[in-house]
Amino acid sequence: MSRLPIIAFASLAVATVGAFFVTQHLKVTTPLISGFPAPTPSWINPVDGKLCRGVDHRRMMVSFYLQHRSDDVDVYVVDQSGAIVRTLALGRHMRRGVRKPDGVFFWNGREDNGQVAPDGVYYVRVALIHQGRTADISNQSGALPITVRTSPPRPKVVSVSPALIPQGEGDQTVRITYTGNQHQGTTILLYRTDLPGSPVVKRFDAAGGAHSAVWDGKIQGRPAPQGTYLVGLQVTDRACNTGRFPLVVPPAPGTTPHAGVTVRYLAAEPPLRPVPAGSQTTVYVDARQQPYRWALRRAGSKKVLAKGTTSHYALNLKVPSGRAGMYQLALRSGGNRTVVPIVASVPAVTHEPRVLVVLPALTWQGLNPVDDDGDGVPDTLENADSIALDRPLANGFPAGAVDEAGLLAYLDKTDRSYDVTTDVGLTSGFGPGLQGHTGVILAGSLRWLPGSLMSTLRAYAANGGHVVSIGTDSMLRSVTVAAQHALRPTKPAAADPFGAKPGPVVLHSNNLITVIRDGLGIFSQTSGAFPGFHDYQPIPSVAAPGKVESEAGATTSAPSIVGYRLERGIVVDIGLIGFGSSLAHNVDAQELTNSLWKMLSR
Repeated sequence: MSRLPIIAFASLAVATVGAFFVTQHLKVTTPLISGFPAPTPSWINPVDGKLCRGVDHRRMMVSFYLQHRSDDVDVYVVDQSGAIVRTLALGRHMRRGVRKPDGVFFWNGREDNGQVAPDGVYYVRVALIHQGRTADISNQSGALPITVRTSPPRPKVVSVSPALIPQGEGDQTVRITYTGNQHQGTTILLYRTDLPGSPVVKRFDAAGGAHSAVWDGKIQGRPAPQGTYLVGLQVTDRACNTGRFPLVVPPAPGTTPHAGVTVRYLAAEPPLRPVPAGSQTTVYVDARQQPYRWALRRAGSKKVLAKGTTSHYALNLKVPSGRAGMYQLALRSGGNRTVVPIVASVPAVTHEPRVLVVLPALTWQGLNPVDDDGDGVPDTLENADSIALDRPLANGFPAGAVDEAGLLAYLDKTDRSYDVTTDVGLTSGFGPGLQGHTGVILAGSLRWLPGSLMSTLRAYAANGGHVVSIGTDSMLRSVTVAAQHALRPTKPAAADPFGAKPGPVVLHSNNLITVIRDGLGIFSQTSGAFPGFHDYQPIPSVAAPGKVESEAGATTSAPSIVGYRLERGIVVDIGLIGFGSSLAHNVDAQELTNSLWKMLSR
């Protein structure tokens, strides 16, 4: 026999014996290795491992010593089928009873080919070459596993019940159920989502292995403030991977169903359409079944016109007879207060005033932070959500309505005769319409309007009607109104229905607003300047066929008051923030309003 076949045979025999050492686990009466050789840590993440409670989860270490005699060892990482995944040592000599440095081994979670080992369970196998034995790193219960886990837990809130608190007798307890915590301890996070930034307002821990937790409805030991809350979860697994629900805050639409809870102590839902003066109307009041007091005043007046005490959900009111206008319904239950607007129009049997004021009820509801679907995030048109129109005003009197009430209070003070409706009333055909009025005031920001109403407004001006728009960012977005819902809000267009192209809002300007030109004569009774306005929206251009004839602004290129002819009608845009409220004291704003009233009335 030649030497080459003999060498080949010997190599094959060695490989076979080596394989036998690796794959066979012989039962022995005494341990081969010792030193409590548990893999540490037993869970690792070779991709994105971190230090967690002082433990480095990027790699595993195992150490042991030979109990009976010195030997050369092979050390492997094997998977659950026994296949070798990684070779940690080949033929390393270990002296009997010496742990360091002989018996210290590391595994970084990678295979022999450098690839990351798949997520799963692995074991450390030791082959004692000269003793012809193998042993898995074990304890009395069996082989000790090493778990590779590169993906974080995926916790998820399943339900939050009840979704509206407090319930009867002031019960604020909320039960939260969840899955995906991998039997680990879970941190419950409460986000207040109706405030900017969605801050975490409370966190508390639930026991490991549990799939439910209870929130007592309190924050810092006191009942949670009224608002919208999202229940979040945070779970850290044994490999120090942290999983969160939701992944980001605010969450993507549709990713947090049934994870919300609304805290409400007092809120009211007024009608969004005008109520004829002298008629009955119903305001729905949610005082959580507690008694409440109410008082009705005309906007801008302190005089109480009607009042009462009740605990009924449906509050039936008689709107005062006489003039059209805005009323404020103030409610109080315990230490909770709210105010909502009620819009009164001139009864149909009465001679119609020449000027119609349109209030932005769609904006009131479009910015109203109410969670319609229980996902823990307010549904608003601003967030591109579809919303219900029959819902309470969470924050009471809308922020913009203060300015609108200031305008109406000034018209009342100067004995102007006008009628009132809302954009919802115009859309539904309920209450006074545009026809029969020589002028229309669009009071406040009508941020969203149905496309059909935009077309109607433009046609009204083109056919000889006069329009004054007081507000910023107005009439640039469309929305569909159907079945008491506002649906599919659009992004802002470049121009409003009349062709005006507003620019970005300017804040905290120190430049004085002055008259640039006045072909329409609307500034003739003013001083030629409008002091006190530091926030405004410029209207640098108007599309044809609009012809600008009057302008006032901080610069000639950025006018914030613009008057222009649109075919047979006249349109005036006032982009001064707070203009309506300023009418209580600003003489130039008053004189401009007086001039515009003459234009609207003729």
